Amino acid sequence: MKNVKLTVEYLGTNYYGWQIQKGLPTVQGILKEKIERILNHKINLIGASRTDAGVHAFGQVANFKTEKELDLKVFVRGVNSLLPPDIKIVEAEFVDENFHARYSAKGKTYLYRIYTREIPSPFEYKRAWLFCRKLNVEKMIEASKHLIGVHDFTSFSKGIPDSPVREVRKIEFKQKEDLIEIVFEGKSFLRHMVRIMVAVLVEVGKGNLEPDDVLEIREARDRKKAPFLAPPDGLYLVKVHY
Repeated sequence: MKNVKLTVEYLGTNYYGWQIQKGLPTVQGILKEKIERILNHKINLIGASRTDAGVHAFGQVANFKTEKELDLKVFVRGVNSLLPPDIKIVEAEFVDENFHARYSAKGKTYLYRIYTREIPSPFEYKRAWLFCRKLNVEKMIEASKHLIGVHDFTSFSKGIPDSPVREVRKIEFKQKEDLIEIVFEGKSFLRHMVRIMVAVLVEVGKGNLEPDDVLEIREARDRKKAPFLAPPDGLYLVKVHY
């Protein structure tokens, strides 16, 4: 039995997220279908991250097992020929039989892109949050310091998580003219956590919140204290660390 690790890129605009949902187009569902056509047998395709509807990926990781002899270059070429243009396998490799795309992960890096030009760019449509106004990035950077470290992130999660404590290792800002890019790195993230953090930081950038208000929101452990959610368009899974 061979364990195959895949690195996958996709533009998530046309999909209801990664995870298979009955009757709906998802990245996992389409990828699984095309791989099974090439292999001519069913597989269990495991993904590292259950990205939400509309979220993109440069480095989603998945794995499956097969008894078939595979030339991985030929396999990748064959699957990619069947996939739509907004989903592609960029790398395949054989890994240890115990490797699990989700449970073997040591951390993840996400990118969020905010486009601030007053007239939105058609080239950024569905690829960034078209915010269309200037933000105070210095205050956003100051506020982000309250989100780095090991904390209870209940205020930044969809629903009430069983284990709300997470470690955010890094939040880094890059500004290129009208584009703000925010990189988040952590061991793992709660559902909607990155999008809520971005939305709260944007409220600071707009002047509706002060940087220290983010500390109060975090310590409140109450989702109602942060009733904001950034759109999925600007979120990218960049890398899964092993």
